[in-house]
Amino acid sequence: MTELSPPVAEPAPQARLLRGNPAFRALCASRAVSFVGDGITVTVLVLLVAPRDGSAGVGMLLLANALPRLGGPLAGVLADRIQTRRLMMSCELASALVIAAVAVALPPLPVLVALVAAAGVLATIRNPAGRSLVPVLVAPADRAPANALFGLAHTLQVAVGPALGGLLAAQPGGFHTALAVDAATFVASALLLARLPALPPARDPAAATGVWAEAAAGLRYVATHPQVRALVLALFIVVALAAADNVALVFLTNDDLAAGPAGYGLAASAFGVGMLLASIACTRLARSRPPVALLIVGIAASGAGTLVTGLAPVLAAVVAAQLIAGAGNAMENIGYDTVIQNLVPRPMLGRVFGTVGTAAQLGAGLAYTVGGLLVDLIGARTTFILAGAGTLAVLPILARPLRRQP
Repeated sequence: MTELSPPVAEPAPQARLLRGNPAFRALCASRAVSFVGDGITVTVLVLLVAPRDGSAGVGMLLLANALPRLGGPLAGVLADRIQTRRLMMSCELASALVIAAVAVALPPLPVLVALVAAAGVLATIRNPAGRSLVPVLVAPADRAPANALFGLAHTLQVAVGPALGGLLAAQPGGFHTALAVDAATFVASALLLARLPALPPARDPAAATGVWAEAAAGLRYVATHPQVRALVLALFIVVALAAADNVALVFLTNDDLAAGPAGYGLAASAFGVGMLLASIACTRLARSRPPVALLIVGIAASGAGTLVTGLAPVLAAVVAAQLIAGAGNAMENIGYDTVIQNLVPRPMLGRVFGTVGTAAQLGAGLAYTVGGLLVDLIGARTTFILAGAGTLAVLPILARPLRRQP
């Protein structure tokens, strides 16, 4: 009698995606290392500037890092017209040089602000290039789990980068050592990117026109494509509301709940934990779910978590609500990226992702400008309640234009 061999357990979807796709594995590893480096950079530089230049110096530093992100449409032009591996490697190596210069000199604030702005420009260029590579490297059915893995790499910027930066800054050598390690992360990222195939530019170089003309064409595409326009508008609103929550959380935990610094840290970390857990779960679950459904559920969870945060009577309820909001945030990010990759043709994808990044940055800037005023006028609880209700109100904006998306 013939014996039947026991069935071989099929590897998990994320294992198949990483093990069977060396190019995508290299891209994910590169992004994880680079994002951790970004988290180290911000933390170490804030620790450097705060005692030396005060709150005004910290504000100038963060502004210098944020303002270049508004140039997303221009950065997207480069992502569409330049060979992606070469573009991303150049950005990583240039970032390493910038951070190495800061590590050696620890320059005065005006020079430091200029160097941070240069690093922000490089990050603005490489981000749409990396996101536009995902649909090139993976099959259409794998896009959502691939974006979940990509989002997991990004989550490390929040979950690992700041803690690692603080620990390194506290070691012998302090800021010099921490920034040297940071520069090394960008070199490591460039070496990982060298494993990518030499993919041709998304756009035929012979058809390229001026940078400004191509950036304008990208903006026109977003403005005239109903589904993409709805996605970008919804993202702007959702980010503006979520960033206002970031301003209000410390006042909710300290003033309304009297939970102190430890309570604020616990509530803030719950959001990041929710993002991390949802990203891990979506590497498996997103494969069998339509990306539009993932986006809708993510926005709904984010809005519900924010709303419940404002209504929560005790810290434990706030922590649970922030966990849900963070999970929703990760799901909506995965949904946004996958839907855009399914909708937008490759020659336009870099410019669309550049515009998406700029919309998110504008939303965050608006929230940070008015968030403090809102908390002063209506209180932290009401700010959370309005932000949660506003996030849920975004769903009808997306429902009709995305109804035709398979």
